[in-house]
Formats: sequence, structure tokens, C-alpha cells
Amino acid sequence: MIYLIGYMGAGKTTITKLLANKLSLPFYDTDQEIEKNQKRSVSEIFKKDGELYFRMLETELLENINQNSIIACGGGLPIHNNNMGLINSKGISIYLKASNNCLFNRLKNEKQSRPLIENKTDEKLKIYIKNELQSRSPFYNLANHTILVDNKSTNEVLREVNSLISTL
Repeated sequence: MIYLIGYMGAGKTTITKLLANKLSLPFYDTDQEIEKNQKRSVSEIFKKDGELYFRMLETELLENINQNSIIACGGGLPIHNNNMGLINSKGISIYLKASNNCLFNRLKNEKQSRPLIENKTDEKLKIYIKNELQSRSPFYNLANHTILVDNKSTNEVLREVNSLISTL
């Protein structure tokens, strides 16, 4: 199992799909799987049942994926319920690390599709990303490997991920 972790907008889903295709393995995006299982969007789950309920669904999903696959983890997944311990016990974790500026530039036009930032002004978004990265970094840094994604093309990141896992 290969788990890609990192903040929203770091490129986890994109890289996961490409890597799974290249390696002929199934892929999962935890947010998309939860939406499929719950038959509603992450935004709706947050609004109706709250973040804690959503975090419980993430952990259950992690526990239940047992086939060899590539998994894109939601940005907040690693910081809850000892999920990093679970991830590292089941497979290889790779942190796609992006700077505050890189994330801001990627996320500022995607607010409506992301429940945690949908109502934030650009200034508030910058502060939010900075604070979130500070609090999440200790968890993200538990990953087996880290790849810096700033100023890299999707193919460059994919090559780095691929070279990491081909040496395993």
C-alpha cells in the first residue's frame, strides 16, 4: 500500500491516479470513497454531521482498505485517530509537501469545492493555510518519505514518487 498525504491542494489525488495507472494498481481517494459510500458530498457530511463524524469515516475507510493499492488521503486524515500509525503499519507513506504560497495559489480559486475554506477571503485563506500547516506538520512529518512539490510539474513529482517506490 502506498499512501500519499499532505495538505489540500498538494496534488495527492492527481499523483495517485497517475501512479495507479502506471503501476496497474487500484487507487482510492479517501474523500471520494466516503462520498460514494455516504451518497453525499464531504461538504454535506461536514454541515449535517460535523467534522468528528467525517474523521471517524476516514479512519474506518483506512482500516477497511486491504488490497494493494495507491491511496490519496484527505488533508486532515493524518492528524486524527492515530491514522498515521495505521498508515505506516499498513504501507509506505509519502508526504507531498508544498509551501504556504504554493498552496494558496492552488487553492484560492477552488474555495467552493473545499468545505474548510469555502467562506474565506484571500487574506484569511493565507492565514488559515499557514496556521493549518504549522499544526499539521508534526503529523505529516511522520511520513516515511517527503517530496517537495513547489515549482515542479506533475510529471516531475510522479517521477520522484515512482523512483522512491521502485527502490522498495
